[in-house]
Amino acid sequence: MVKLNLMKNNLPFYVLLVILVVVDAWLLAHPNFIGRLGILFFKYDMIRTFPKALATVALTTAVCVGITLFVKRLAKQTALLVTGLLTLVAVGVLVNTILKFSSGSYAMTGAGFKTGAILMPIILVLVFANGFYEVSKMRKPDQTV
Repeated sequence: MVKLNLMKNNLPFYVLLVILVVVDAWLLAHPNFIGRLGILFFKYDMIRTFPKALATVALTTAVCVGITLFVKRLAKQTALLVTGLLTLVAVGVLVNTILKFSSGSYAMTGAGFKTGAILMPIILVLVFANGFYEVSKMRKPDQTV
């Protein structure tokens, strides 16, 4: 019941999240020719088709949302620390992805595929930063939002 109230209170965020997940899956599932060769060569079966890419991106996002919902049940200071660290890790993954897709063979995979690859860590940053923000709004140390 508490989780449903959380989602009702922040409905625009979750609608945006669903839209970003669908867009990211579509971008990842439609690379250019070099990107398709890379997907075949490196056996990235999880993003070969749109349904597989959608399942992969949606599952990853759902796990991160679940982690955030679980962490919110902890004491406020602990929840702030964990969500802050998760946000920093997601930012690190974002920077690493941007650097990786800016040079080398990844740079030739097409603008859409590169955007999709960079969008996934952006989604994770949004999820964890939103969790950090919601935890910071809690009034009592043991109160859940």
